[in-house]
Amino acid sequence: MGGRANFGCPVLKIAMAMGALLLCAAALGEMDVPSINIGAIIALDTTNGKIAKTAIEMAVEDVNRNASLLNDTLLNIDIRDSKQDALIGASAALDLLRKGCVSIVGPQTSVVAEFVAYLGVAARVPVVTFGATNPSVSMHRYPYFVRMVPSDTTQMTAIAKLIEKYRWRDVALVYVDDDLGTGAIPALNDALRQVEAKIVFKAAVSPKANVSAMRRILEHKLMKLESRVFIVHMHPDLALILFSEAYKLRMMSSEYVWIITDGLASLLDSFNATSLLSMNGVVGVKRKLTQTNLPRLNEFARRWKKRFKAQNPTIPSLELNARALVAYDTVWAIAIAIDHLLRMEAFNGNFSEASRSTKFLNFKGFEGGEQLLNQILETNFLGLSGPVRISKESGDPLESSYDIINVVGSRINVIGSWTERGLNITSTQVVNWGGGSGKTPRGWEIPTPGKKLKIAVPWESGFSQFVSVKPVQAKAGALNKTYEIKGFCIEVFKSVLKRLDYELPYELIPYGTGNVTEGYYDDLVYQVYLQKFDAVVGNVAVIANRSKYVDFTQPYTETGLIMVVANSDEGSSDPWAFLLPFTPAMWITTIAFFFFTGGVVWFLEHKQNRQFRGNPRNQILTFIWFSFSTLFKTQRERIVSSLGKAVVIIWSFVVLVLASSYTASLSSMLTEREIVPKFESLESLIVQNLPIGYHRGSFIDKYLEQQLGVNKSLLCPYSSVQEYTIALKNGPTNGGVAAIFDDQTISQNTFLSTGCNAYAKIGPTYRTGGFAFVFPKGSPLVSDISKAILNLSESTEMQEIRKRWFNSSESKCNAESGGLESNRLSLNNFWGVFLLTGCVSFLSLVYYFCRLLYRFVYRSDNSSHVKSICSRLRTFANYADQKDVPPPKRKRCETAISSNGTAASNSFQITVSAGHI
Repeated sequence: MGGRANFGCPVLKIAMAMGALLLCAAALGEMDVPSINIGAIIALDTTNGKIAKTAIEMAVEDVNRNASLLNDTLLNIDIRDSKQDALIGASAALDLLRKGCVSIVGPQTSVVAEFVAYLGVAARVPVVTFGATNPSVSMHRYPYFVRMVPSDTTQMTAIAKLIEKYRWRDVALVYVDDDLGTGAIPALNDALRQVEAKIVFKAAVSPKANVSAMRRILEHKLMKLESRVFIVHMHPDLALILFSEAYKLRMMSSEYVWIITDGLASLLDSFNATSLLSMNGVVGVKRKLTQTNLPRLNEFARRWKKRFKAQNPTIPSLELNARALVAYDTVWAIAIAIDHLLRMEAFNGNFSEASRSTKFLNFKGFEGGEQLLNQILETNFLGLSGPVRISKESGDPLESSYDIINVVGSRINVIGSWTERGLNITSTQVVNWGGGSGKTPRGWEIPTPGKKLKIAVPWESGFSQFVSVKPVQAKAGALNKTYEIKGFCIEVFKSVLKRLDYELPYELIPYGTGNVTEGYYDDLVYQVYLQKFDAVVGNVAVIANRSKYVDFTQPYTETGLIMVVANSDEGSSDPWAFLLPFTPAMWITTIAFFFFTGGVVWFLEHKQNRQFRGNPRNQILTFIWFSFSTLFKTQRERIVSSLGKAVVIIWSFVVLVLASSYTASLSSMLTEREIVPKFESLESLIVQNLPIGYHRGSFIDKYLEQQLGVNKSLLCPYSSVQEYTIALKNGPTNGGVAAIFDDQTISQNTFLSTGCNAYAKIGPTYRTGGFAFVFPKGSPLVSDISKAILNLSESTEMQEIRKRWFNSSESKCNAESGGLESNRLSLNNFWGVFLLTGCVSFLSLVYYFCRLLYRFVYRSDNSSHVKSICSRLRTFANYADQKDVPPPKRKRCETAISSNGTAASNSFQITVSAGHI
């Protein structure tokens, strides 16, 4: 009973409401209630069109039901079907204008919108669209055109930011070949350019494509692409065929990325479980709804779903999407604008002749069109789709945001969002890529399984340490020649590939026949641009001109050009060469210690050694003589004090060390040859018009001519290290050259490292890009290989590779530094021995002075006291200058002492005598 009552109650209410409406309509017809007409042009043969039609009808009813709007004026709407055809849409617009519509809602598609917008300008009737997103149809071209949804520029910016987030660089676009697809391409190109990405392939799909046509596009075009990032921009019915066939071809696996646009993402809720399973791993952008009035939105969704099901019983149950809400808000925006003008008594509903075109097409211009347009642009209210505000400059919404969605099985997860402030991917939400993998795809693959990259290598016999190519005798019946290819560059490349996370099949192909000509390396690089090779590995330098048509990886060698010249041998003829073994500071310190040590010994010996006494002149000569005679061990003075002997012993050791070192250093300097470069700078070569050699086939000749101002006639090309050596040895006077210009890596690791004293690097290092690997423009391999090169450079393996091919990680000699300067002895070499002798001399001097002072004080206490300090100092100076009288020598007693008393008496006498002394 209760169930039946509940079931019958809504039916009764509906019947009563319909009756009331019929009565009201009849009454209104009799009363002639004023009304305002608006029109709508929708593609009713599409799902979005049917959804929008129901929402528009409900909006008109809600507006008329609202007593606070339009001052008892009814809003009438006339909905026309464009059938996605521009002519039908234009015809419908003309009919609506002839019937006096003050505004047109829609059109839904851009191609129809452009025709209608043109007519709207002619009739001064605002055209407010909820679905046309082509940026080319805008208020700038059609002043009466207003857009309630973001243009393709906005959603393509969101997609570009998603691509930037995952560091993809190349994408393929799969689009429907009509105004929906083609209109979005410029916006996508511009957005990708901002994030340094690009479209590498465009696959146009006919709007009437069937399963076989879609399969051909997938199998014969998309599967053969290197890029694995696909952006899909098409109608839902075509998208279902696309993903169904892609699933069958295993193109929904973890190595593929599928990104869908808002037009498709907004309808995913209407897809069945089977369709969603075939789209597992797809990500996309979907217009975000700001649900600030959730109860009102839920109530409208309930009413809309019920009405849509009644109007379209054959369509499966659909969920309300953003397009329906925007269509609903579009009607309200027009109604609110009209209401505002009515309240201000500024609404002018009259029509008059506007132009020749309107007269020819048999419709009149709306006199109040400009006021209505301005009022629509002033719109600011909270609609079901969120805040509704329109830019007065562009006629587009002021605020736009998108959800980033991810298809996981039969579910649709929101994994992030995009606003004009940027992209935000939820860190707690794991993105499900194809095949259920949570690992972010690289975005590219080798298109055909088993296909190898064709990598060109330079064939140049003169520099085999970098790349060596040797033909191998082919087996009988072999069609192709085989080569043994090795070298420093090849080993570096193989080590880099080992650091990649994936296998990279390749084959090395020598370029040329071994005879290098001018421009050889430029031609080799250009072959990659012509797509004859997939890459170049070798001693190829990075320069600006080449980077215009290819991409280089991170350099794996030092960067720069250097100039190498031959050295000349000159014997040393300096008359002051005997001073060179010691530095000036060393000479000053040595002489100072000679005088210091002599002074200490004189002070210690002066009081008791008669050889250090005498008149002042003799004492000064003795002091000087003794100071330097220790150097030759010819001193004639005998040292008597223990302290003096200690000082002299240590000083003699120091003198021995200094003399031995001086002799060895001087002998070396006088006997070795002084090696100096024959030329000092590039400028001197240019002034003297001397020939300069360079690496044949490289860019160096153009660099010398264009950047450094060297006359082209002075440049001589060479093809090997041996030719370098012969040319430098002969010199400019014998058919050779004055200098060789080459890359720093080649010069330092070939003839500079082997001929240590024969050649010298002169002048600065002219910075260039160094050696790197070459790939086509935009190749995704560049980023991965560059990271691997950095990883290799930071490891010890790179040093081991250098040692294997060059016998040294660096040049074995530095010809720029002078040999004599490095052999000079400085104070740093001998500060230890100077510290030793200085400490011994100073401590001996301090000890002697203290003992002398003690004896002077003891003597003064036994004599008369002197009151004046000056007198005391004079007395101490005289005491220090006095010669010590040695105690008398005791004679041996010839007879033994007979008694203790006698012995005591003798002892007393000796003590007294000593006291007297």
